[in-house]
Amino acid sequence: MKLSIDAVRISLLVFGNALVYAFHIVGWHTFPIFLLLYIGVFFACQPSRVLSPLTMLYIYYGAWFVFAPTMASLYAGQLGMPEYRLSFAFAFSVYSVAALAIHFGERAGLATSPIHLALPDVSESTVVRLAAPLYAMSTAAIFAIILGSGGFETWLRNPGDAFLNRAGTGVYVIISHFSSLALAMLTGFLAYRWRRYGLLALFFAWVAVTSPVHGSKMQIMLLLILSLTPWLVTSRFWSWKLFALLGAGVAVFIVGMYFRHQSILSSWGMVMSTANYFTALHNLAVSIRDFDPGLLTTFFMPLNKIWMTMGWMDPSSYFDMNHMLTDIYRPDAWAIRATEQWPVETDLYLNFYFVGGLPLIAVFFFLHGWLFGFARRVNSVGAWFAAVMLTVSMLSHLRGSLYNHVDFYMYPYILFVMTVMGGWKMGKSEHIAPVHSAHRTLIT
Repeated sequence: MKLSIDAVRISLLVFGNALVYAFHIVGWHTFPIFLLLYIGVFFACQPSRVLSPLTMLYIYYGAWFVFAPTMASLYAGQLGMPEYRLSFAFAFSVYSVAALAIHFGERAGLATSPIHLALPDVSESTVVRLAAPLYAMSTAAIFAIILGSGGFETWLRNPGDAFLNRAGTGVYVIISHFSSLALAMLTGFLAYRWRRYGLLALFFAWVAVTSPVHGSKMQIMLLLILSLTPWLVTSRFWSWKLFALLGAGVAVFIVGMYFRHQSILSSWGMVMSTANYFTALHNLAVSIRDFDPGLLTTFFMPLNKIWMTMGWMDPSSYFDMNHMLTDIYRPDAWAIRATEQWPVETDLYLNFYFVGGLPLIAVFFFLHGWLFGFARRVNSVGAWFAAVMLTVSMLSHLRGSLYNHVDFYMYPYILFVMTVMGGWKMGKSEHIAPVHSAHRTLIT
């Protein structure tokens, strides 16, 4: 009997994991087999659209676990060490479970019948009237951040240091983020539905001017992606827009590296510097080498942020796994509250003996896939805002914990915007019948 595509996918997960752990046990390098399995999972679960949770998953593991160990001097002569062999095995477990969970989640989202609440659509003039105060609010918050962290002279002299030393401006940072993210979505919506391309160009210019204050490369990329969402989520994966998205990401990364180092490197120097930036594999290996697997070692740390805000806990307490580990391994960085990033595999290792966290990985990424599929189904601005926000924020969770203190205010914000914009139609919905047979694949 001919095997179904889904059976092949599940078999790849099971036998792939068995193979990579077998390589580790007998003492063979696991990086080559990880690379082959990475490619196999990619072709077994290809993304349906240019911008999708699967796209982000493949970009992350491709950059941090394929490109970096291939190119970075950091890993020279290290990949045969036991902790690195086990790190690749852990990475494939999370990667393969996440890929299948996203795939089946998106299929479930496409088959979900939306609740018809008769939410009102929106006019062009209303969207413009909403965008104007968001511009003012975000710009005012950026000025407040600059004035509250040394003034314009400090930011012009060394924007990288100014960004790291902006303590005390947290409220303005949140206001800036909330207003600019909604503004990005509205601007793209205006350009896509009513051809207001001038407003989109104005937004790009505004992002370029204010980018040092936004600071985070992921935040800048998120603003650009949200503004281009209508085009990215309607394009099939294998299109020129995929390479445009990747090119934009590389450009933002290079500009961010320039602001960090204040220098322009040679082409090869840039490649090597970039490769050494991706330290998740190294940090995972170090945590495996130096720590025993544990139960709930750092799991409740994000709650410390709430207790600190209420004055119930010492402000110097850790509220993130990365804070604790940075303080241990890079106290110089932690002294200025800069952090290294440990991957989600370390989170599972310290809190669930690793294997116990894999069901949580499956649920976490199934929900991401479901929301993306549901957004494809209903095609509303609100649903797409939520789906894209969660898709891009996957990177912060893959480079950290399954949940962090930012989620406490970001998830309610996403739900609020999704509700407000829930009836605004981006275009035609994808009316796809529910999938009843395991032999059928996701309709793209």
